[in-house]
Amino acid sequence: MLLGTHILLPVCGGLALDNASLRQGRGYFLPLWSLAVIGLFGALPDLCCPHLELDARYTSWSHTVWFMAGLIPVCAMVASFFPKQGRWWVALFCWLAAALHLAGDAVAGGIAWLYPWRSDVIGKYYIPAGLWWFVSDIIFVLLTWFLIRLRPHSEARGIKA
Repeated sequence: MLLGTHILLPVCGGLALDNASLRQGRGYFLPLWSLAVIGLFGALPDLCCPHLELDARYTSWSHTVWFMAGLIPVCAMVASFFPKQGRWWVALFCWLAAALHLAGDAVAGGIAWLYPWRSDVIGKYYIPAGLWWFVSDIIFVLLTWFLIRLRPHSEARGIKA
């Protein structure tokens, strides 16, 4: 998948939770500024080890379970820079954003999740390369725009509740 989907998929999840929380009058679930950090973590596996071909992804250390395990303390350290309220939710969402990246790559060609010890590949081309990858990027751009525009309306409904 393309980088836009990897960045915006976890951001859309955070915005959806935000809108649901606002509608119930509970306030923001995640601070708006944290969505940029979550999006960055969604792109992190590709930023750490860029690849253009599927074979390069199969030998990428950043598309493995070892990378995800090493990311846990990194997310905990990043969480210490955030304000106390919601800090661990942001850290969890950062880790989940990277996990969603790997899940997206698994359905878009597969990942060698235990590389370099084993070359077993999880997944295959459920979403073929080419047009569908661009379509998913466009869908997530539009969905992100919609969810951001929905925040004030959700907040207003929550105040009335």
